[in-house]
Amino acid sequence: MRDTRARRGLRATAAAVTGVAAVAALAAVAVLGDQWAQSWTGAEQRAVAAGTRTVGVQPADATLVCPTPVALPKGADVGDSQFAAAPVPTTTSLGAIVLGDAAGEARTTGLGGKGATPLATGDAAAALQDDVSGTRVLRATPEADAPFRAAGTLASVTTQGDLRGLGAGSCAAPSTSQWLVGGGTEVGETATLTVQNPSERPATVALDVYGPQGPVALGGSGAFTVAPHDQVTTPLGAVAPEQDRLAVHVRASGARVTASLQTQAIDGLLPAGVDVVTTGAAPHETFAVGAVLSRGEAVDDPHAPRLRVLAPGDVGGTARVSVYGPSGPVVLRGADEVELEPGVVSDLPLGGLPAGAYSVVVDADVPVVGAARTDQPGEQPADSVVDGTPYDVAWSAGQPLAVSGEAGPAGQLGVPGGVRTGVVLSAAPADRDPDTDPTGTVPVTLHAYDAAGAEIGSTDVDLTAGQTTAVALVNVVDEGTVPAGVSVDRGEAAGGDVAVTWAALLRADDGTATTGSLVATVAPTAAVTTPGAVDVRAVDAAG
Repeated sequence: MRDTRARRGLRATAAAVTGVAAVAALAAVAVLGDQWAQSWTGAEQRAVAAGTRTVGVQPADATLVCPTPVALPKGADVGDSQFAAAPVPTTTSLGAIVLGDAAGEARTTGLGGKGATPLATGDAAAALQDDVSGTRVLRATPEADAPFRAAGTLASVTTQGDLRGLGAGSCAAPSTSQWLVGGGTEVGETATLTVQNPSERPATVALDVYGPQGPVALGGSGAFTVAPHDQVTTPLGAVAPEQDRLAVHVRASGARVTASLQTQAIDGLLPAGVDVVTTGAAPHETFAVGAVLSRGEAVDDPHAPRLRVLAPGDVGGTARVSVYGPSGPVVLRGADEVELEPGVVSDLPLGGLPAGAYSVVVDADVPVVGAARTDQPGEQPADSVVDGTPYDVAWSAGQPLAVSGEAGPAGQLGVPGGVRTGVVLSAAPADRDPDTDPTGTVPVTLHAYDAAGAEIGSTDVDLTAGQTTAVALVNVVDEGTVPAGVSVDRGEAAGGDVAVTWAALLRADDGTATTGSLVATVAPTAAVTTPGAVDVRAVDAAG
């Protein structure tokens, strides 16, 4: 009897193992494609194909987790009433949109799925624009085999005190790898990392922090666990102090997470800027940065815009920088190429540009990540006892750059309340040789939606390769309406392949005579197609 049971157990084990092997083989074909399949003989490929069938599946809910509202670090609000770190409250707004058939049951919730607030569904979209006080998650069900177009943007405005500024960031899909580029931890600067886990399983998180001298040794402080439906906040100054340039890689296992970085600085008693750094493009040989603002600063002005680049691998290289503005390409003599040391965070000044909004494309011979920073001056309130010029900062995250001649969605983003929003669009040519004049044009259409889900305006723009075009939403929407979201669709390129890249520029006032002195930039969220079927194959391994 024992022998019979043992033989049955062996057969069951063999069937299980063989079944797993078959599934793994199919997965390998899906991931590796022709490169792996070509190692099989034609007969083997036909045999597998004959036993494989396609099964339809219903896409699961997709989630976009929004960054946390801007807040003072713990212990920072000290001092008397005249020099309080937070003399006025911070107001935070969320703008969100979902386009297409996925709009039907779109909602926002807390990290655990509770406290659901449905988006208003209109003829063109589902949308929401509302004040929030904590973490929100945008949830919707994608339509199979169709572009899933959803986006959210959270923005916090503080008009006075150490937090004076406009901090804004886009809501992101959870993943096992997140790259954050921006901020620092020198004296007067704080960088607060928040990692969120919206799933049902705990996530084990490991941090890689890079600075101006290379990778920073974190020891045991670089690993922690995030419980399901929870978030963990880490002051990077405690684990990576005295770093004037930062890039952070958040790695997760067990569950997918999202991450954001709140940056804040003071210069003596003057506020020196607040922003929310959200995840940018993963390491790649090319990335783009949109909505980089120049006020016409001199080359040596410390408040001129700057580009931050990191080659996180073990090998250094060279990066070529292409700058595109309202009048076309701009050559930065002496700054059009930068040598990259492996693991070292480098800042490249972009001073000397005429006033305007720019896009920057980085091409390197090694994988890189990056972002760009813009400084915006303001003025002290009339009753202030402190002299000097306060600044706000805006970090523009690096975006993937896909050169194509085809038409299709070019991204979407939510528009929060209490800000003025503009869009900076550009067309990056496929050939970015500085000695070659850019060629090609591409038409794009910008659509704006209100909080009821109605389309309240649209405009067509013909983008010329190598140039930027700035569009204020107030000039697009119907009079008396307020945008809660925006999307961009591109047409077919003519005269050469180009990549459409864009970002939103947000502005707010601080109550002084200087208008628009609080700034932030937000990159759009790309459309993602969810497959509606999987390939499966039954295996009889028992006989």
